[in-house]
Amino acid sequence: MLRGATLIGVIHETFVERVAAMGVPRDRVRLVPNWSHVAAPTTPRHDTRRRLGWAEDRTVVLHSGNMGLKQGLEVLTDAARQAPDVLFVLMGDGNQRDLLRTRAAGLPNVEFRPPADAADFADVLAAADVLAVTQRASVLDMSVPSKLTSYFVAGRPVVASVASGGGTAEEVRRSGAGELVPPEDPAALLRAVRAFAADPAGAEAMGAQGPAYVSTRLTCAEGLGRMTDMLDEALTGTRRRAAGAREKGALL
Repeated sequence: MLRGATLIGVIHETFVERVAAMGVPRDRVRLVPNWSHVAAPTTPRHDTRRRLGWAEDRTVVLHSGNMGLKQGLEVLTDAARQAPDVLFVLMGDGNQRDLLRTRAAGLPNVEFRPPADAADFADVLAAADVLAVTQRASVLDMSVPSKLTSYFVAGRPVVASVASGGGTAEEVRRSGAGELVPPEDPAALLRAVRAFAADPAGAEAMGAQGPAYVSTRLTCAEGLGRMTDMLDEALTGTRRRAAGAREKGALL
């Protein structure tokens, strides 16, 4: 199916080799990244923290999204066991949620929350001190989890416990909005969290790189523009070199 397609759209550069390995010429591959669909936070952080019961003087690490096997969220519960002063919040659902609850039994610094409402989602993310994205060491994920674009919008620093060669790691490096640590290494994750807590100004500056990255690369208009360009090219056989960020990101 891929070899027979006129053009192939991929959401990240790391997919190109995978598609090419199936016999698709690289000159038929176009970059059409997902855009961020989350609006910026609107509520002051201290107001949201007070509503959620998070003390102002306590470091809060938040993971939002699916609690599946791939995520390897045990790294957060294990880090919590080593750091009773840090609050770890797992917000979402998934087939590993009950097992994670069992693993975190007796840890008062691990909090499970249901997914936030869409209207409240960005404010909850922004209320945390650090936003976590995790994957098992055996996972070399070529895609980019949607939570990461939402994290960038929230403007908080990201700690990414993921394989260094995947799409998630590449986006964190490119954005400048977070730190990479080895996957399934709770001590390394905790060192990064404590470094953020020890340097609030630096953490704020790093977190601010996220919204800036979204505004230049991950807007809806940017994503739809790339998609329109690809469809136009497929229909007319003529490739239009778009202006701005789309031209810079095109796969030639």
